[in-house]
Amino acid sequence: MSFFAFDDVEHFYGEPEPVPGARVSFAPDKLIAARERPAGRQVDRQPAGDEGLLVNEIATDVVQWPSSLWRVADLELMRPIPAARWLRCRAFTVMEQVPAWLVAGPHGDVVEWVITQTRTLTGAQADALAALSDDGEEALKRTLWARWLRDHHTGSPVGCALTTLNRVITEAARRVGPQLFGPDDEEEVDVLTDPAWLRAFGAAYTAALALGAPELLTPQENAVLARRWTTVFGSPVLPGR
Repeated sequence: MSFFAFDDVEHFYGEPEPVPGARVSFAPDKLIAARERPAGRQVDRQPAGDEGLLVNEIATDVVQWPSSLWRVADLELMRPIPAARWLRCRAFTVMEQVPAWLVAGPHGDVVEWVITQTRTLTGAQADALAALSDDGEEALKRTLWARWLRDHHTGSPVGCALTTLNRVITEAARRVGPQLFGPDDEEEVDVLTDPAWLRAFGAAYTAALALGAPELLTPQENAVLARRWTTVFGSPVLPGR
């Protein structure tokens, strides 16, 4: 089984757009146009030989939360990448759309709930999360990661969800105001520095791990990790659960 993660038209270098039954082919001109837009000039139009449509063999290897996720088959491969779990394709056939939350694993629907709440986080909610005790979180987080890394050398128990959380809480904080940010001299950019919002991010992070990878800890331990988040937002109500 292989998966194609669709972001948006700006980052899609194929045609036609994915729908069940479509044969999607790599469109080099779309990739070249995307490279030229930020440069404001023409770029080398000679293909490097390794471009193509990126397909993942495992959904949790998708590196960015997609707007839609598709199961694909009949891959027309480009140059193979030894030992890689991703492939570059000239074309593939779209089989069906599957839930985008599969990129966070079998419990990704609960992780998606945490991301959705984080995306619209308010100052009052961040303050409420920050005011709650985080006793026990750090030790349990270390235990969870140690157990994960016993069998995995890379990646995350919830796929790209943790980096997605970092992005969406930054976006939420920017809507509140610039006073929540400060300079990062090394990167020469403004980063989130407000203590309450950083603690709120910690609550989202641990809740995503506890709810998205419950097999790594006991139910009681997972409840401690998710406690701050569920105290403020309650338990997720999801179809089929």
